[in-house]
Amino acid sequence: MSKKITMTARPKVKAEVDKWVETREPAVAEKPTVKPKRLTIDIDPALHKKLKMNCVKRDIQIADLLRTLIESELDRQM
Repeated sequence: MSKKITMTARPKVKAEVDKWVETREPAVAEKPTVKPKRLTIDIDPALHKKLKMNCVKRDIQIADLLRTLIESELDRQM
């Protein structure tokens, strides 16, 4: 018993795909001018859950929300 395998030609790559790869802008994030400081806090698990759910609904990150809240609180006090 011999098994017969037929080979077909390799599919041609679409030109627009090559053009897109060659012309796309590199995804380079700008480095901050000042290295940020890390802040660690302990919060109640129930509060964390509420915070996380709120951020998910608003499609934002917890860190972004906390930065905004801290900035607005400090600006309000000045």
